Formats: sequence, C-alpha cells, structure tokens
Amino acid sequence: MFRGFFGRRSRSVWVRLTYLCIVTIIFLFATSQFKGTATHARFVPEPIQPVHSIDRAADPRIPLNLEPPNLKQKEVDERLNLDVHNPTRNAKLSTRKLTTEQKTTKPAQNIIINGEKYPKLTPDGKLIPQRRIVHLDLKGAPYKPQYFTELFAFFNRIQATGILLEWEDMFPFKGRLAGAVNKNAYSMETVETILKEAQKHHLHIIPLVQTMGHLEWILKLEQFSHLREDARFPQVICFSDDDAWDLLKEMIEEVAEVHKKYGMPFFHIGADEAFQIGICNASVTRIQKEYSKERLMLWHIARTAEFVKETYSDTQVLAWHDMLISAMESDIEDYKLTELIQPVLWNYAEDLDVYLPRSTWMMLRNFGSVWGSSAWKGADGPARYSTNANHYVKNHESWIKQYTMAYQDFNVFEGLIMTGWSRYDHFAVLSETIPVALPTLAISMETILEGRPLLSNHPVTAELLQCSPPLDLGFTASGCRFPGSRIYELVNDMYQKQMQLRTYRQDDYELNGWLSRVSDEYSVSSHWYIDKIEQMIEMHAAPLERIAEDLRFEMEKIFFKDMIDEFLFTYLGEDLEWLNKKRATIKTISTSKKFPKRPFVESAISRSSVSAKCR
Repeated sequence: MFRGFFGRRSRSVWVRLTYLCIVTIIFLFATSQFKGTATHARFVPEPIQPVHSIDRAADPRIPLNLEPPNLKQKEVDERLNLDVHNPTRNAKLSTRKLTTEQKTTKPAQNIIINGEKYPKLTPDGKLIPQRRIVHLDLKGAPYKPQYFTELFAFFNRIQATGILLEWEDMFPFKGRLAGAVNKNAYSMETVETILKEAQKHHLHIIPLVQTMGHLEWILKLEQFSHLREDARFPQVICFSDDDAWDLLKEMIEEVAEVHKKYGMPFFHIGADEAFQIGICNASVTRIQKEYSKERLMLWHIARTAEFVKETYSDTQVLAWHDMLISAMESDIEDYKLTELIQPVLWNYAEDLDVYLPRSTWMMLRNFGSVWGSSAWKGADGPARYSTNANHYVKNHESWIKQYTMAYQDFNVFEGLIMTGWSRYDHFAVLSETIPVALPTLAISMETILEGRPLLSNHPVTAELLQCSPPLDLGFTASGCRFPGSRIYELVNDMYQKQMQLRTYRQDDYELNGWLSRVSDEYSVSSHWYIDKIEQMIEMHAAPLERIAEDLRFEMEKIFFKDMIDEFLFTYLGEDLEWLNKKRATIKTISTSKKFPKRPFVESAISRSSVSAKCR
C-alpha cells in the first residue's frame, strides 16, 4: 500500500499528502466524539436558578408570593452532580445546601427606591443604581466644617442621593476613646451641623464605623495596644476579648445616637481586610467553640450586626464583602448572616470581569439585598495625588456591566457606594485630595446615570463645571467652577512641573556632568557650565515655589494646617529641597576662585578624618 502511495511520479506527491492530512483530521474528529465526558477541571455547579431565601431576607418591602421551584429530587441531584450510589462523594458537596426547599430569586416586585420603581433601567436594559452614595473618608484629609455645605450642594447637582460618612478619629468620642481622637476632631455641635446640612440637601446619611480591621487609630496607642489581635500589628482588634467588644459597642452607640436624629436607615460596620484573626488569647479560646478562623470571623460580624439591629430596629446593616467570600455558605447560614447584613461588593479595578468574577456574586446569592462599591479617588496607588480620571471612569463603566448582569440574581440591588479614600490606611500617605477628584466624581456619576461609556464626551459634566476636564493623568482644564477648583488646577500644574523636573534631572547632560553629587559634596565644577545650569535651576524652581505658596493659600480655605503641611512635605518638599541644595552649590562654586588639586574625593575624605579626630 505504501509503495503505491510513495510512487515515483513527483507531481502527485503533494496531492497524496493533502489527502492523507484530510483523512487524519476526519479520523481525529470522529474519535473525539466517542470519548468520555469526564473532565479534570474543578466542577462548579451552576445554580438551578438565581437562588435566594426570601423568607430569610427579612425585607418588609418584598412580597412573599414567590414560590419555590417545582423540581423533582432527581433533577436536583443531576444539577448538583450528585451520585446516588456514592453517598461519601455527596457529603463533600453538602455545604452547597441546595435543596428543593430553596426559593428562587428575581428582582422583587413593587419596590420603590427614592420615589422610583425598582429596577430602573436605561432604554437598552442597563441598570441605573437608584441609591448613589458618595463616600467621604475623613481619616485622611478632613475638611473644615464650612466646606461641607458647598460639597453637599455639589452632590445635589450631580444627582448623588446620599453620603457614607467615615468619621474615624474626627468624631468627638467620649469616655475611653476621648484620648484617641484627632487634635482637630469636630465638636459634637459641628457634627450635628454637618448632619443637618446633609439632611437639608436631601442626602441620606450612612455612618461607617470599623468594627474589626482598620482600627489603627485606636490600637496604635499604648493604652489600647493590649487589645490588638496580633501584638505586632495595630490593625485588627482582638474582638473576642470582652473589653474589646465593649469598646466596639461604645463606638457604635456614640456614632449611632447622633446619626439616628437625622435618619439612619443603614449602618455600615466595615469588616474588611482583617489580615490577622485567631491570634490573641481570647480568639484562641473562642476558636475552640467556633472551630475555624472563618467561623470566628462570621461569629463576630453576626453579633455586631445583631447588636446594631437590636439597638436600632429600623436600621439595616451593611458590611464589606471581602471577608465573607472566604467562608462556606453553610457557615454563613449557620450564623444567620443572610438575615443580618447586606454585603457591599467592592472593587476599584478597571476590568471587573477579572477582579470581580461572576463566581463572587454567586457565592453571595443567598443574601436578599446587595450593594456595589466603586471608587472615584484614593484607589489608583497610595501616592497618587494628581487627577487620573481615566482609571476611575473605566471602573464605573465596568461596574455598569457588573450590576446589570447580577441584579436579577438578588431581590434588590440596593445601590452603588462611590468610595473616595483619603489614605489606603491610617498610616499611609495622603492620596488625592477631594477638590482634585470632584471632576472625576462628576464624570463617573454621569457615566452610571447614562448606563454606558461616554467616550470622553460628558456634556452634563461640562455644563455643570463650566469646563471639559480631560481624562488623562495630571492634565487639567482651566476655568472650571466647583468647590476647590483652584486646588484642582494647582495640583495638576504641580504634577506637570514635577514631571518636567524629573526629566531634566535624569537626562540633562550639563546638569549631570557639572553639577552632580561630586559638585555638591566637594564644591568643584566649571564656572562656564555652572552659569548655564543656574538658569535652568531657576526655571524649574520658581514655578514650583509659586505653586507651593498658592496651594497653601487655597488649601487653608478647606483643610486644616497640619494636613496642608503634610501634603506639601510629602509631594513637593523633596523637589524643593533638591533645588535649594543645587542653588547653594552654585552659589559656593560661583564665588570660588580656586579649587584643590585632584583627587578631590581623597582630599575630602582626609578632611573628614581630621575633623573626626579633632572631636
């Protein structure tokens, strides 16, 4: 057979090879159809339908007329991939707790949010969050009281519906916590004035009190250091300790007692990024009852939420989602968390398909109500101080896709919390100040209200701000009108000037050749080049000094002095120090009429040694 195939007529060889390839392909395709359907990939069973326990949601707005799916047990077994002949294998899947008793979930009917029927959709079916909550993080760059009025009016204009207030150490705590508050902390009278202003501007107010992690502002102090979960890290409180639990309850009550006067439909207990759990003595003891670190954490979240709901019966409890997704669904049910909290799914990336996959939503599908959380500042690197609207706009565009996809799996998608972080944590440097990011907030809000990417065309924002703010990093528009707009212009101008200075420092051959560290240390160089370099140094120094002066003047209208000092020290101080050092070197060299013979470095070392001996 092969002798005939590999005959001598060369002109038919390629034709025969072609036939052989075709026959091989057909053979491989045919055999693949008879292979078993088993796969080595990890099996993740699809939900029968978007599932949720309506009777456990405890949401009085939801009509109780949704019936459970009429599934036969065989169908349930098949969908869960159960093996009726292998009970041991079935036991491994039992944490799923999917039975014929579970009820289906779909967007609840006859729900009204902020006077509008839920869900509110764009003409092409995109969900529009009916609660649009702007987060104000006061732990980083708190504002002077009078700025809140301007800010709340701005929020009205961009169609925000509420605020999430994270007071941290700016709240005037009493008792044991009085010694931990910020030196600039608001008085109780000021707190009430702020809340009255928010109410006057028809903004719903949600307080946020961290109750597990992010408690550095307390645990950093010696008097509270014994309450740390890990003695080395002042981040997570030893919540299993009775003294720590009493302290947390005091915090909640002090904040809630003033907030409830102005309406408190929701209370946020934080509960995110608790990196140390099960370490302190009290936690080690408690974990013997709860059996695992994950269950210990759920126990604390549950009792915290229960305390809030029992004390303030008309208040729903919110918690960040990230600590929940490490737990098993059966454990979440055991602690009745689906009755106690509404999880807030947060992510600030540009592509949420990667960082907030469908599986994350499905892990929380037993909760009746969920929230989303995007970002408009403080989530583009801990040291980002200039405007980078493009990052945040992409985050919001991605959120539109996320909640439009997910809302039908839950009774209610309650709303979107648009976070504006001032620091990554209590010890981190300042990130964008609020005036720098208000154009980004306006653009982001316009994007979610439209329910689609606007491709750099934001007519509502342009009319509101009286300018068209660019999306690119560090660029600004002049003539904008909003609270703190001059700071927005100055900070981005500073960023551009600093980028120019860094390019000059790295690339200029005269600077690096004749005014290097050698010149600074040993005061030697060529007058000819020094005269040229001096002009360039002044060209970079004068604008930055002017910006520093103008920024201080403008920031004093909004921020406290210590925050202004910190901002300028962090982001401008080093450049000004470098420029002033070069000025001093230029002055010394320019007045020198003679220089030592080489080697300069050896001469300098010798002088240093002599000085040391003299001491």
